[in-house]
Amino acid sequence: MGAAYQQDFYTWTLEQTSLLKQKRFDELDLEHIIEEMEDMGKSEKRALESYIENLLMHLLKWKYQPYYIGRRSWELTIIEQRKRLKWHIKENPGLKSKLPEAIERSYELAKLGAEKETGIPISRYPETCPWTYQQFTDSEFWPEAF
Repeated sequence: MGAAYQQDFYTWTLEQTSLLKQKRFDELDLEHIIEEMEDMGKSEKRALESYIENLLMHLLKWKYQPYYIGRRSWELTIIEQRKRLKWHIKENPGLKSKLPEAIERSYELAKLGAEKETGIPISRYPETCPWTYQQFTDSEFWPEAF
């Protein structure tokens, strides 16, 4: 069973699905099924963090570089990331319990990204995220310029 998993993942998934549908549980490659399910959960959490990071980075740029010529692009990215984040949470409501940790981790990377893209030193940004989840996902929320 392990060889099929290593050599042709796609075919392995089809085989495992077929075995499940046929209720042939004793033939399942449980070790790899468990591994893949754990990876799927981690992937959803990483996607959550990525949406938050991108949103927070653009909100930081919006606040700290208010006269930048590409501001319309930032606005569209903020709108898009808010939608993606809301859809992702709606599809994966179990991730709500991971929001505090995800926001903390994502904000650290958002600050680095904002510094990289704006040249504004990371020390100028608040140490911890200055906005709540409810604020930064609210379509009416636009941080005032610094």
